[in-house]
Amino acid sequence: MNILYGLLIPFLGTTLGAACVFFLKKDLSAKLQKTLLGFASGVMVAASVWSLLIPAIEESQSMGKFAFVPAAVGLALGFLFLLLLDSIIPHLHVNSEKPEGVKSKLKNTTMLCLAVTLHNIPEGMTVGLHF
Repeated sequence: MNILYGLLIPFLGTTLGAACVFFLKKDLSAKLQKTLLGFASGVMVAASVWSLLIPAIEESQSMGKFAFVPAAVGLALGFLFLLLLDSIIPHLHVNSEKPEGVKSKLKNTTMLCLAVTLHNIPEGMTVGLHF
């Protein structure tokens, strides 16, 4: 049953967050778009720090003053992993004409889906690790 909750909670959060689009049917002003992107970025950074990095450092307290090293190495490896995936996977950002990644003949909708998948890989890994 815990696994079901572990799957449903992120699913419902993502679904409810995406459902906000139905309330914002008109085009958003550039200022509001930047504000919402900044808010989402802040939430993601806060979740990364308080839910992942700080607990990782606390778990390695037995290392003394080098307790930060495993978390720092993991963070750097995560950056490199996503940078590698970003350069390999062909994907398209919203409101962009030119795709990123390896050249391919994929449709724009497929590349947009790949961009969302690329974004969700770390989130899925995090949920898996917590269980």
